[in-house]
Amino acid sequence: MNIHEETARNNHKQGNNCSISLHNAFAQDFKLSSDFPMPRSIDGKCGALLTSIKILKEKGFEDKVEEFEKEFINKFEFTKCFDLVTHGRKCNDYVGECAKMLDDIIR
Repeated sequence: MNIHEETARNNHKQGNNCSISLHNAFAQDFKLSSDFPMPRSIDGKCGALLTSIKILKEKGFEDKVEEFEKEFINKFEFTKCFDLVTHGRKCNDYVGECAKMLDDIIR
């Protein structure tokens, strides 16, 4: 488990929502703005997925967004919160996996 994944999971375990947990795990290293809008479940989509996409775009990796989304769908089949949590995994798993995937794509 890398540091961003561990931090994101811990942030979530401490009661932060998926978006804030993921954002705060990367904020310092990636110099994310503090007024970074937290996309929370827009149209039912997973907040961890939406925040990952937002981070990729803010850091100039727009060309990686489609790759990230495809990898997410390949791993988890769904993008909507309701579908994801009704298929046996917890939100903390998606937060951690998104952090790991972001690290893999960006580095």
